Amino acid sequence: MQVKAPIFQVFIWFNMKEEIFIDLLAFVYKQSRAFDIPITMETSIEGDLGITGDDGEDFIIQFSNRYSIDISNFYFTKYFHPEPSISSMPSEIKILTVGQLMKAIEAQRLDDNVING
Repeated sequence: MQVKAPIFQVFIWFNMKEEIFIDLLAFVYKQSRAFDIPITMETSIEGDLGITGDDGEDFIIQFSNRYSIDISNFYFTKYFHPEPSISSMPSEIKILTVGQLMKAIEAQRLDDNVING
């Protein structure tokens, strides 16, 4: 029966995706040290986890290294506030979520097209 093969392939795909998500959760918890916050696909990296400025850049670089993600077209200043200073006014940033990081793992790149697609 060839009908079972596609179902089996879908099952393997879901299991692999679940394993990647569990690994991503462990990575996010370790990098953010936000162990008291439940992390979901909708969790915001900066807003919910408080990762901002240079820490945001470090987070994305570590993410890129861990999952072999091309970040050459990712603009940190669009998604992370700059380091606090007396003279700078807060700028508006776009939200980056754990779910968007999952999309980046699937696409092997993190850029506006992956994030917004």
